[in-house]
Amino acid sequence: MSAGALDGLRVVELASGVAAPFASRMLADLGADVVKVEDLHGDPLRGEGPFLPDDSEHTNGGLFGYVNANKRGIVLGSDEIERLRTLIAGADILVENFGPGGLESRGLATELLRKGNAGLVVARLSDFGQTGPDAEVPATPLTLQARAGWVAARGPESVPMQVGGTYLDFIAGTYLAAAMLTAYEVSRTTGLGGDVDVSMLECAHSTTSFPVLTNGVLARMGRGPHSAGHVLLGVKRCADGWVGINVLTGQQWRDVCLLVGAEEYADRQDELRTGGPDRADFEARVDVWLADQRAEDVVELCQAMRIPAVPVHDGASIAGCAQWTEREFFTRAAARNGEFLHPSFPWRLSGSPAEWRRPAPHLGEHTEEVMAHRWAPRTMVGLESDADPERPLAGLRVLDLGTFWAGGACGSYLGAMGADVIKIESIQRPDGFRFNMTGPKLGAHWYEFGRFRAVNLNKRGLTLDLSRGEGRELLTRLLDSADVVLENYSARVIEVLGFDWDTVRSINPEIVMIRMPGYGLEGPWRDYVGWGNAFEQVSGQSFVSGSLDGKPQTPGGYTDPLVAMHGVVATLGALRHRRNGGGGQLVEVCQIEVGVTACPDPVIEYSMTGEVRQRTGNRSSKAAPQGVYRTADGWIALSVRDDADWVAVGEALGNPEWIRNPALAGAADRASEHDRIDELMSGTTAQHGVDDLVKRLSRSGVPASKVAGGGDYLNDPQLQHRRYYETLDHPDAGSDRYQGWPVRFSVGPDRSHRSSTPTLGQHNREILAGELGLGDDELAALEKAGIIGTVPTGLGAPAPAVTEK
Repeated sequence: MSAGALDGLRVVELASGVAAPFASRMLADLGADVVKVEDLHGDPLRGEGPFLPDDSEHTNGGLFGYVNANKRGIVLGSDEIERLRTLIAGADILVENFGPGGLESRGLATELLRKGNAGLVVARLSDFGQTGPDAEVPATPLTLQARAGWVAARGPESVPMQVGGTYLDFIAGTYLAAAMLTAYEVSRTTGLGGDVDVSMLECAHSTTSFPVLTNGVLARMGRGPHSAGHVLLGVKRCADGWVGINVLTGQQWRDVCLLVGAEEYADRQDELRTGGPDRADFEARVDVWLADQRAEDVVELCQAMRIPAVPVHDGASIAGCAQWTEREFFTRAAARNGEFLHPSFPWRLSGSPAEWRRPAPHLGEHTEEVMAHRWAPRTMVGLESDADPERPLAGLRVLDLGTFWAGGACGSYLGAMGADVIKIESIQRPDGFRFNMTGPKLGAHWYEFGRFRAVNLNKRGLTLDLSRGEGRELLTRLLDSADVVLENYSARVIEVLGFDWDTVRSINPEIVMIRMPGYGLEGPWRDYVGWGNAFEQVSGQSFVSGSLDGKPQTPGGYTDPLVAMHGVVATLGALRHRRNGGGGQLVEVCQIEVGVTACPDPVIEYSMTGEVRQRTGNRSSKAAPQGVYRTADGWIALSVRDDADWVAVGEALGNPEWIRNPALAGAADRASEHDRIDELMSGTTAQHGVDDLVKRLSRSGVPASKVAGGGDYLNDPQLQHRRYYETLDHPDAGSDRYQGWPVRFSVGPDRSHRSSTPTLGQHNREILAGELGLGDDELAALEKAGIIGTVPTGLGAPAPAVTEK
């Protein structure tokens, strides 16, 4: 067993459920020593299914086994606080999710813990953050999703629908893991420990497609607000199941129209995307074409035309997919009565690979071992006298060849934390995201206005035509002094350009190369194209999202920012490995494997029970009723967790006769009558205003939220308190509000962003002349030849040339 990238890092986990334990498991996968501390009753997740047959004790559910692998587990009672403090004295990181004030109420105030461990990082995950007017408002996954904008009417669905499964938990866990490693960099270089405050609400909001920015741009173009419900084409039924066909560019749209025999719609993509009057006719034409087609054949045909199409997998079909089978992605974990299948690691590090070291611990399995051989008290060595806690990644240079959302956001986070990130494009093939949600109506520089701005903050901009020798030579010179180079093209692109890993390593053996291809660097799907929607469909997330009797629904591309943050975690891990003498390495972050890692439930359940997890709409096994109901002026999401919630809902609604029915007084009764309650609830909530009803329910302790839209976020009091949105000025687009990162550092960066997004080639002279020493004549010659520049070529074309991910 080789040393992991985080070998020697020591983590104490005081957390239950999925999100925070998954964050610490990510660190454990990379080699950290994680000790999970439970009380005598254990993490409640142990008792949640699925379970293997004949597991009569039901003590280790499959999801618990997945998120707690690679850890040691101990049990300490509430009267053993001193023993716990002694353990924490030797830790680098403490992670908890007790909620605001929960750590302090247990006698573990952070200032006291740091008296014995000045550099301790305390990572805290909660629904809304540790402070703010709504910090202690009750919430469930449904109400969090509703407030963050995840709950939406997708396609023809009449009721706004939540995203199925535990997707949000895995997204929040990934943000938390990245934040922990960032705070550790502050502690390592300055000796200053700090609190890391991560908000589940903001984690959800950070994955939405920039609604405030997008709607502002659309308004400038005289168009209405963007809707997440009009994806073209999305999930469609074919002869043997479901297929996802995901049109992104104008060329893909024209090819689809040709494919299905609807050429007359080839120039009407925008009209149909926004729900034009002929949308139903077009959809019907597609349905007819697909009716006798097999999903496998549709995918093969579309991919041959570079149209992002994938099978829509469920728990039974995922593990048998040829791509994952050849890559040996799934693994078997030990459980009490056998084994179960679950996803492996979403990143592959060539120099310090992630490994399975041990299955999830039984309750208290390692108590004697850990307490008998406790970590020595932590000592701070190797401090840097000039280290700036505001810029924990200062001194790192990142060459960012990333495109669209996933590649762009990864570099943006590294830049926000102080790295010098150089965004590299060409005028012949700019980042395709420049052309998303924008248009020529905005003026000559319209390509500077769109969503590209939201994921390329905190960088400098450079253009190089890498298809020609002069551009490749300049990139080679930059690689010589870089610490990281990242890209997320489809696998073949960077190799065609001549910068595969062997070449990059020969230029700079100490560099970390992050490759984030959609389908991986090997396997039969290696050269497939795709983007976030496709990755959600193929990974099982779409199949578990949607109404009980409807078709699978695509969440909306949330995999893109998730991939970005996995890239951050892998980058920080690889840099630590290099700092410890391990040298540079290749890191592969496969986007569809990130998707399955965040949606493990279907695979786990099928392997343990043989049952395919189905869609549950807006319902939950932990609340009845739970749903999204129409109000007089919008929609409300609410969850009734217990009898007290039920009584409070009745009071908030004026105690209508039906809610006082004794036949609905018990939880089991309400669950069995859920359909009838939904009808009655909708009729009653329709008589109330949504804001007033949410306030009354929240004050009574009932989880409730308005189903928020783009116009609600800037006025959200919790987001305002935590300064989630930040205003930045852009040279062309002017002043705008940008989403921040869902984390606050008590010691570390006090803002989410350092600088606005660069315009195309904005820093050409600064980098090429000021740092590489090129003279004015050389720059002029490069510009004349089109090696560098500041204006894209071929702006009359309907779509940019680079569209692959």
